[in-house]
Amino acid sequence: MASDGGTPSGLTHGEAQEIHRYFVKSAIAMSLLPFLAHISMWMYKPWLAF
Repeated sequence: MASDGGTPSGLTHGEAQEIHRYFVKSAIAMSLLPFLAHISMWMYKPWLAF
């Protein structure tokens, strides 16, 4: 099974890199959207006065 030089997941190196690239992009988007929502809400109605 694993003796044919493949990976445990069955993906090639290129396929794994492609999935990783999409995962990283989606993680950045899922972090950026709440950040922008918080900034825009704070600009609308600041909850901490610095």
